[in-house]
Amino acid sequence: MKPFIAWVRKNRLEVAIIVLIFFMAAFMRFYNLSGYMTFLGDEGRDAIIIKQILVDHNLPFIGPPTSVGNIYLGPFYYYMMAVSETFFWLNPVAAAGMVAGIGVATVFLVYYLARRWFGFLPAVLAASLYAISPINIIYSRSSWNPDPAPFFALLAILGIYQARESRNFRWFILTGVSLAAALQMHYLAMILIPILGLLWLYELVVTKTKNYRNFWTSTLGAVLAFILIMLPLVLFDFKHNFLNFKAMTSLFFGGGNSVGFSFSSTLGRVPAIFNNLLIERYIGGQTDFIGYTVSVLVLLTLGFAIWKKFTKERVSWPYFALGTWLVLGIIGISLYRQQIYDHYLGFVNPAPFLLLGGLVSFLKGRKQLALMLVLLLTLGIFNIAKSPLQYSPNNQLQRTQEIAKFIITESGNKPFNFALLAEHNYDSAYQYYLDIYGHKPKVVPDEITDQLFVVCEDVVCNPVGSPKYEIAAFGWAKVENRWQVLGVKVYKLVPNPTGKPS
Repeated sequence: MKPFIAWVRKNRLEVAIIVLIFFMAAFMRFYNLSGYMTFLGDEGRDAIIIKQILVDHNLPFIGPPTSVGNIYLGPFYYYMMAVSETFFWLNPVAAAGMVAGIGVATVFLVYYLARRWFGFLPAVLAASLYAISPINIIYSRSSWNPDPAPFFALLAILGIYQARESRNFRWFILTGVSLAAALQMHYLAMILIPILGLLWLYELVVTKTKNYRNFWTSTLGAVLAFILIMLPLVLFDFKHNFLNFKAMTSLFFGGGNSVGFSFSSTLGRVPAIFNNLLIERYIGGQTDFIGYTVSVLVLLTLGFAIWKKFTKERVSWPYFALGTWLVLGIIGISLYRQQIYDHYLGFVNPAPFLLLGGLVSFLKGRKQLALMLVLLLTLGIFNIAKSPLQYSPNNQLQRTQEIAKFIITESGNKPFNFALLAEHNYDSAYQYYLDIYGHKPKVVPDEITDQLFVVCEDVVCNPVGSPKYEIAAFGWAKVENRWQVLGVKVYKLVPNPTGKPS
C-alpha cells in the first residue's frame, strides 16, 4: 500500500487524468441507465432464467441460443447476471449495471496495457478514445451476453503478457479462464484460439524459455481452467447427444453458407470489415474520411513496426501481439459469410485503439504530445457528436413495467391469458414483469380464461382473427376494450362463441 501511495504523490497529474478518464467512461455508461437500457424479448428471456436460478434454484448448464446453426453458448453470462441480481434482487437494471461496470473496467485495461507498453500519453489517447467510442458505449449500457467480450479478450492478452514479463507462466491460467469466458459471450470469439495459440507458441519457440517445467505445468493449468469454465456446456452436450458439438461442426465444416474459405472472397472482404465495420464504426465517428484516415494510421503503425524489424532494430512484443490479434481477428471474421454486426467484432475491437497509442509512442517529447492532442481532439469531436446520450432514452424497461401493471389492474386481479403482436419483439419481457408482480398469465390451450390481453407494438394491429398462437388458441373472441398505454396499444379480448362481430 505504501508504494502505491508514494506513486500517487509522485504522479499527481497522471492520477488526475486517470480519474478524469474513468469518470468520463462511467458517466457515459451509467447515466440514466434504466432509461437507455434495452429491455425486449431477449432481455426478458434472460431475466426469467435468472429468476429460475435465484428463486427456483434451477441452475442452467446452457446459455443463450445464437442466431445461426442451432448453436448454444455456455451459461457463464447467466451466472454473472445472477450474482448482480442477487445484490439488487431480480432487478434487470442490476445486470445492465454489471455490464456498464465491465465497460469501465475495459477502459482501465486499455489504459493499463497501453501504459505498460507505450507510455503515459499513448495510454491517455487509447483509453480516452475507448471511453467515448459510441459503439462501445451502446454495448456497455444493456445486459446482453456479447457485451463483455472485449473485457475478457483483453484479460486473455494480459495473462500472456504478464507471464512473459514476470517469467511466471502461471499467468497462463488467467488466459485460459478468460478465453473460456469470451467463448461463452459470443461464438465468434473462437477466433481468439489461434491468436492466443500463436502468442503461446511465440513464447515457446522464439523466446526459448528455460523454465520449461513451469511453462508446461502452467499451460496444463490453463487448459484445465478452460475446461472447468466450459464444463457446464460440456456436460449439457454429453447429456443431449452432443447437440452443440454437432451443430458447431456442421457450421464450420459442413459446407454450409455461414462459414467458409475462398481465397479471393475472403481477401475481398477484409478491407471492408477492417475499415467500414471496425475502424469507422468504433473509432472514426462513423464518418468515411475519418475512418479511412484512422485505418491508414493503424496500418502505418504495423508497417513501421515491421520496418524496424527488418532494419534489425528492437521491436517490442506488444506490436507483434497487437498485429497478430488484429490481422487474424479480421481474417477470421471474413470467413463468416453472413451479415456482420458491430458486436461480432467485440473480441478484437480494443486492438486498433492500442495500436493508435503505439503510433504515438514512436515519437518523443513535444512531437508525441502534439500528435496525441491532435488525434484526441479530432477523433473526440467526431465521436462525441455521435454519442448515444444525445438521443432521448427509449424507456423500454419502464414502459414494460407500466403496461404489466395496467394489465393487472384491468384484469380485476383475475386470471388472464396474454399475447404480444410485434414484428421485432417477443413476449418474454412482459411475461417476466407480469410474473414478478404476482399475475403470471395462464398458458393456452391448457388454461383458457375468460379474458385475453393483447399488447400490440406494430403500427397496424388487428388482434381478432390473428394467426398468433396465443390468440388463435384462445378461440373465437371479440374486442371488449382498447387503450393506448405509453404509446403502445393494449386490447382486451373476451370469448365470442358465435364468431359474429359485436
